[in-house]
Amino acid sequence: MGTLQRRVVPVQTEAGAPRIGARTYNLILAGMIFLGFCVMGLGVGVVTSPAFTAWFDANAVLGLVLFIAGPIVGIVLMSGAVKRQSVARSLIGYAVFVSTFGLFTATALAQYDLPTINTAFIATAAITVVFGVLGLAFPQVFQRIIGTLIVALIALCVVQVAMAFMGVDQSWLDIAVIVVFCGFIGYDMHQAAIVEPTLPNAVFMASNLFLDIVNVFIRVLDIVDNR
Repeated sequence: MGTLQRRVVPVQTEAGAPRIGARTYNLILAGMIFLGFCVMGLGVGVVTSPAFTAWFDANAVLGLVLFIAGPIVGIVLMSGAVKRQSVARSLIGYAVFVSTFGLFTATALAQYDLPTINTAFIATAAITVVFGVLGLAFPQVFQRIIGTLIVALIALCVVQVAMAFMGVDQSWLDIAVIVVFCGFIGYDMHQAAIVEPTLPNAVFMASNLFLDIVNVFIRVLDIVDNR
């Protein structure tokens, strides 16, 4: 199962950007992540429906383009919204991102039964809490290793593609990817805590954390299913 790419972009705000309360900021951050998982859950019903299957069979190339380009377009919109502190552009970007990315991940989620999904979700939630707390408690550690994590992620993507062509078992990659994205969770949690509390920043940081958590979730699913 492919490693889903993330985008690491410094959050920059213009002077005088509208601020929101810390509690509101945290609620928006958590709500956006929760919304992403809701879209994934609803997406399972969509991608397994006969109508979608028939449409995708007839428009496979278009479907793949939407799955790949949609999240990228959404992230670009959110990144631009952060620089301009545009609320409307931020929300539109997240809607594009989460709808296309949610459908993409739903195609993977549909391969597993409910007990496996529940077990993987609980394990992922525990991992997220642990490394989120570590990121807040030891931010210097995660700031020092962020460059290494990015290089490791790129290397894992290259290795996975090469091993797929050679038909080599890739089960060990699940653990490696989980370790890398645990580092990203810690780093992004700290970044989310120190940026200026504005709605565009909350949305953008939610998308980064959502990508981190989903990558862990998909790999934990593989491990649980194999066991």
